[in-house]
Amino acid sequence: MRQIVMVMVAVIVFSFPLSIQANDTESLHTWKELNHTSDQILQLVKQEKFEEAKQLLDYFSVMFLEVDFQEEKITMSSLRTVTGSFEHAVEAVTALDMPLDQRIYNVTAFRLAVDALSSEHHPLWLHTEESVMNALSNMKVAMVAGDSQGYQHRFNEFLRHYDMIRPALLIDIEPQHLQKIDSQITYLERMRSEIIDKDKVVPHLEVMETEWTYLYSRGKEDSADPSLWWVMFTIGGMITMSLSYVGYKKYKAEKQKVRGKE
Repeated sequence: MRQIVMVMVAVIVFSFPLSIQANDTESLHTWKELNHTSDQILQLVKQEKFEEAKQLLDYFSVMFLEVDFQEEKITMSSLRTVTGSFEHAVEAVTALDMPLDQRIYNVTAFRLAVDALSSEHHPLWLHTEESVMNALSNMKVAMVAGDSQGYQHRFNEFLRHYDMIRPALLIDIEPQHLQKIDSQITYLERMRSEIIDKDKVVPHLEVMETEWTYLYSRGKEDSADPSLWWVMFTIGGMITMSLSYVGYKKYKAEKQKVRGKE
């Protein structure tokens, strides 16, 4: 019985990737190419090769328009988001006096949006957790210390991170969740024009930290590859069946021994 179970497990483990490969359609290849091209554009901008980056953006545009958006079930909201981030990326490589860091931020936002649209698992925006959470933490530290100028500086830093990942969030998370985050940020922006009240800001920042922690943890759960879970549950079920059978056989053998002695 144990040998049979092991054979079944082996068949499942080795045949499952083959079934995935069989479903690797031309559409999947196109999305991989789009994702790869957006990454190349970002690398070129970091190297200040703006003309080459512009050429790749033109190539991306042509390739992207060949996608059957209805067939791919891409929503109008997601399409507008990617189009908007694309326009900002074009501006980043064609502007004459834009600072390099702002160019990189714009193109990174485009890169994250394309990845969010094309990747079913492990989107790149999840890797921004440390920088975003650090920015929130630094805002709270500055406010607790009464450092108003430092708080404003950290707030600007947080806003830059948020503007960079917001297009990807528009694609990946529920609208009501994003609206909640937007309203929390709007509240802090309104308080900038007033005398900042530490007793109001600090608790609000703690709520935001909780919200962002939940956002990233939820994103990690949603990005888990269901095929991996399927394999784990299947193999786990087979192992459980094997152990149950072995235990049952041992129980019967022990019972027969007792009967023999009697």
